[in-house]
Amino acid sequence: MEWNTFLGFSQRLKQDGLVKDYLLLTIGCYFGLRASDILPLQWNQLLDKDEVIIIEKKTKKVRCIKINPKVQEALQWGKKELESGDKFISDGFIFATRFGGPPTISYVNKRLKKLCSRYNVRVAKASTHLMRKTFAQELWRKDGESERALVYLSDLFGHSSVSITRRYIGLQSEKFAEMYLSL
Repeated sequence: MEWNTFLGFSQRLKQDGLVKDYLLLTIGCYFGLRASDILPLQWNQLLDKDEVIIIEKKTKKVRCIKINPKVQEALQWGKKELESGDKFISDGFIFATRFGGPPTISYVNKRLKKLCSRYNVRVAKASTHLMRKTFAQELWRKDGESERALVYLSDLFGHSSVSITRRYIGLQSEKFAEMYLSL
């Protein structure tokens, strides 16, 4: 998903009061973590903090993530909204289900698919991975679409080569499309 599409999508979720959906999309696209690392996040890990340290479930790598001010704004808004409905628990999961625990990745994938359809957001595949890819594509673009950015992302994601990162963020398919159109 293009960064501007993400920004517009997230604002529409916010305007419609879909607090957890808005926070999930915002945190997911700004942190670039796997859903398995995002869904168990708790309010007290992020709220009013400058950074969060996470041990990734899949790789067991320790990641220190600086919390973007836009994420803090989103968290403050979400806290206020949930407090008004008496649903905020400071040491609870940000994305808590009605049973108190985090949602499953399967549930979130279905929810994202439904939201993309409802809000007419066109993506190749609506899933939690979309947020991680959006993060990677935007970092690559912000660094001038450089090879250096691909090296950093490759290291960050634990890819064995830059070519895997290139394919992961869809650069190979873009180049092939350009080649076909150049004929």
